[in-house]
Amino acid sequence: MLQLRMKQNRLALIGMLVFILLLLSACGNNGNKEVDTNESATYTFTDALGRKVDIPTHPKRIITTQYLPEMAAVGVKPVGAATHLLTGYAATKDQLEGIEDIGVANAPDVEKMLALKPDLIIATEYNKDQVEQWTKIAPTIAVQWEGHDAFVHFKEVAALVGMKDKADEWIQAYEKKAEDTRAKLATFVKPGETFGVVVIGGYDMKQLRIYGNSNVGYTLYDALKFPMTDLVSAEMSKGNNEQGLNISLEKLPDYASADRLFLVTFDNDPDFVDEVNKSSLWKNLPAVKAGKVYAVNSDLWFSYDVMSFNAQLDDVVQLLNK
Repeated sequence: MLQLRMKQNRLALIGMLVFILLLLSACGNNGNKEVDTNESATYTFTDALGRKVDIPTHPKRIITTQYLPEMAAVGVKPVGAATHLLTGYAATKDQLEGIEDIGVANAPDVEKMLALKPDLIIATEYNKDQVEQWTKIAPTIAVQWEGHDAFVHFKEVAALVGMKDKADEWIQAYEKKAEDTRAKLATFVKPGETFGVVVIGGYDMKQLRIYGNSNVGYTLYDALKFPMTDLVSAEMSKGNNEQGLNISLEKLPDYASADRLFLVTFDNDPDFVDEVNKSSLWKNLPAVKAGKVYAVNSDLWFSYDVMSFNAQLDDVVQLLNK
């Protein structure tokens, strides 16, 4: 009887040990799967330059030369970004803490990039001469900028950082805000009032431009559905939309005859800004005579991204409700 009891005890002990080993093995396997799924999994992405690059499914340490606002919209903070993203974007100026400046977008500090230990570098097609060098630091992809609107940029970048669903929610909220803003503005903007965008300075000296519904004009014409003048509409339909239409000062009365004007000025040519403002051609514009010219912040209105678009809706209400 004693021998039988001892044998039963040994069998029970062996069974318990086997159970513990199986349990530990299962836990270990589950842990490996979680790491593979959430930390080290990769997939192949074909970028704007036609390169096939294996990139992390869930990147944690991202460097970008252009797409900081798109990342900020879904709550993702890169470890490093190009200088212009940290100094020239009004809509994201309160979300920059902890982001390292890597230098200018087309010639960043490679040593600083290396020190940041990124697991993904998101660039644009304008970095085509640098991406292979940067690949030695981390997987590097070019996301198409030229020819894509801001929401295409946003959706693609959000998908890359694992935030596609959050981007969809953000867009829905933005569209609702735009609808609500249109309703607010209808109380103090008369039906049929035309809007224009005039940009003084910027790329070249003595540069004067008119914009349609791209870049600085997006919020006015696409989001808020304000009409532009027939002449500007005709010019934009010819493809003069992406970087605006350059005009001479003498043509200002033709192209800036809208009831209301949004004015963007750059400080690269202050003498020309002064020349325009003092000219009789400017002073006799309908919007100028009616006191309906709205000088706007270039860092907010000349930034082509969804965060800026969202902030512009608030700015329009404040500007027009005076």
